[in-house]
Amino acid sequence: MTSIVAVLGALIVLVGLVGLVQPGRFRSLLTSTDAQTRFVFAIALRVGMGALLWWLADDLRHPQVMRILAVIAFAAAVALLIMGRERLDSLLGWLLAKPDGVLRFSAACAGAFGAYLVYVAV
Repeated sequence: MTSIVAVLGALIVLVGLVGLVQPGRFRSLLTSTDAQTRFVFAIALRVGMGALLWWLADDLRHPQVMRILAVIAFAAAVALLIMGRERLDSLLGWLLAKPDGVLRFSAACAGAFGAYLVYVAV
């Protein structure tokens, strides 16, 4: 079951690499779906990741950190629900309007998080 966390981490690494190497493609990737789908996907992803990390924490390296990350993921899902779709779109627009360097840094952080997930799973 820990392989699911490794695959999720690898996907996050790939998305981070796209943002690092081709920020324009990353921007178009984030804006290619409609706002409602993005909103639902963002919440579902955080709830799913939180549940997965909580459920598999004892089978992964650093189980205490995995439980903390699970709580953060759940809190982020609740925050997105409270924030609403319009504010999420506004926040996304603000981020995508930043220079390529800022977007690359964000993508590198995401890639590092994904790599950490792969590390704790294998």
